[in-house]
Amino acid sequence: MDITEVIELMSMVDTMENIEEVTVTFGDNPSISIKKKTEAPAQAVKTTQAGPPQLVSGFETAQTFAPKPNNGLATPGQVKFALDLAGKIGNGNLNNVVNGLAHALELTEHEILHPDKWGNEMTKEHASLYLDILEAQHKQMKKQSGAWG
Repeated sequence: MDITEVIELMSMVDTMENIEEVTVTFGDNPSISIKKKTEAPAQAVKTTQAGPPQLVSGFETAQTFAPKPNNGLATPGQVKFALDLAGKIGNGNLNNVVNGLAHALELTEHEILHPDKWGNEMTKEHASLYLDILEAQHKQMKKQSGAWG
């Protein structure tokens, strides 16, 4: 039995209502067992005339939804923008970006969050400081060739 026959068999078992499991043996080879996944029917929204619809468990209404706190982390958009600018400015060498940020902020390189960590650790404060410098450097780089690289 080749793979297409096995697939056809699986399809037939899937369409049969009264068969849940089929076992096929291929001569001396081990057998395969095909079992239909039985799913509980999805619950629909229940409505009553006395009140609003009751939602299926696991869903929230707009009034009860509360976004997860991000603990002061930068937004994904800020991180992406910062990484895009860093890639352009550093010409592929992110250590040049760290060096440039340290110089501009008058900090040591160890005090600058490395771009490799921006995706998970960049705070709004980092984004505010770094983006101002990165944007200014990018504008200057457009006017002249090369910057921090």
